[in-house]
Amino acid sequence: MLILLNAIRRSSSALLPVSRLQRLLTMAAPQCMKSVQYDDQGTLRIANDTPTPAPGAGQLLVKVSASGINRLDLLQKAGKYPVPPGESTILGVEVSGTVVSVGEGAPASGSARHFQPGDRVCALVGGGGYAEYCVTPVETTLKLPEELSFVDGAAIPENYLTAYGGLYWSCILHEHESVLIHAGGSGVGTAAIQMAKAISECKMIFATAGSEEKLQVCTKLGATHTVNYKESDFSDTVLSATEKRGVDVVMDFVGASYWEQNMKSIALDGRMVLLGLLGGAVTKDGFNMGTILRKRVTLTGSTLRSRSLDYKSRLTSAFEKDAIPLFVSGQLKAVVDSTFSVENVEDAHERMASNQNLGKIVLTF
Repeated sequence: MLILLNAIRRSSSALLPVSRLQRLLTMAAPQCMKSVQYDDQGTLRIANDTPTPAPGAGQLLVKVSASGINRLDLLQKAGKYPVPPGESTILGVEVSGTVVSVGEGAPASGSARHFQPGDRVCALVGGGGYAEYCVTPVETTLKLPEELSFVDGAAIPENYLTAYGGLYWSCILHEHESVLIHAGGSGVGTAAIQMAKAISECKMIFATAGSEEKLQVCTKLGATHTVNYKESDFSDTVLSATEKRGVDVVMDFVGASYWEQNMKSIALDGRMVLLGLLGGAVTKDGFNMGTILRKRVTLTGSTLRSRSLDYKSRLTSAFEKDAIPLFVSGQLKAVVDSTFSVENVEDAHERMASNQNLGKIVLTF
C-alpha cells in the first residue's frame, strides 16, 4: 500500500500519464475477493469471500481483468492434475490486468523486470488466475503493450510460452526448417504456427486440425499445408510435400495414437517435443524404438506449470526479447476464440471440453 500511495503522490507532479493516474486512483485491494472454486465432483461455483492474497518478496499483486482458460484447468478440477507445491489451488495459470502493489525485494527502477502500480501486465502464474486479484512472480510477468487489450493479454502467456519453449528450447527450430504442428487450431497450435512463420521463416509449416474452419485459420496464420486428421493420414501429406524427406520438427499434443504417423513424418536427425497425451500414453502395438535409432530422432517431453521459477524466468525473458516486438508490429496475434464473464465459467469449460474452441477461451472480470 505504501508503494501505491507513493506512486499516486508522484503522479501529482505530472510524472504519470492521465490514463495511468486514473488506474492508480481506482485501485485498492479489498480484504476479500471474488473467485472461482470447485468441489470434489469438479463443479464450479463463484465465491465472494475468498481472502485477497498479498504479494511476497519479488511478487506483484495484480487486479485481474481477464484470465485464460487451459485444458489443464479441466484436468485439475477433475483431480487429474496435481497443483504444484506452494501454488494457489484456485484454477487459472495466466492472467492480464493492472499491478496494484509490489512486494519487497522486487527489482529496482532500470531493471527489465521492474514494475510499479498502474502498469498493465500479463503473466504466467502457478495458480490463482480465476480470481479478481492474483499474485505473480516478477520473473514471469510481461508488460502489456498499449496496442493489446487485456483479453489479448490473457491469451498470450501459457499458449505462447509453451509454444516458444517447445519450438526453440526443446526442438531448437532453425530458420527455414520445416515443422509439423498438431492441434493447429488450439491456443498453443495457433501460437506455434505464427512463430514458425514470423521468427523462423519456416519453408514448410504443416498443421493438423479436425475441421475445415480450423484448417482455414491455420492457413491464414501461416501454415503452408493443412490436414484434417479425421479424414486423412497426415504422414502421407508430409511425405508427399517433402519428397519423402519428412519434417525437421514435430510438435505433438496427442501421443500414442499419433506415434506411428509422427515417426513416418519426421526427417533424419529430426526433433520432436511431446506436450500432451490426448491420444493416450501407451501405443497400441507397443513402443518401437527402432525408428528413433534409425532416424537419429531427438524426442523430448515438456511441461510448463511444474517447471522451476528459474526456468520460467529465463523462458519469459527470451520470449519477451524475441516475440513481444512482433505483437506490437502485428506479426504475431493473440488468437481469441471467445470471452465469457466469470459468472459463466461453466459454459466456458464446456466449450473447451467439447473441443469447440478455435484459439483461446478467455474469462473476464
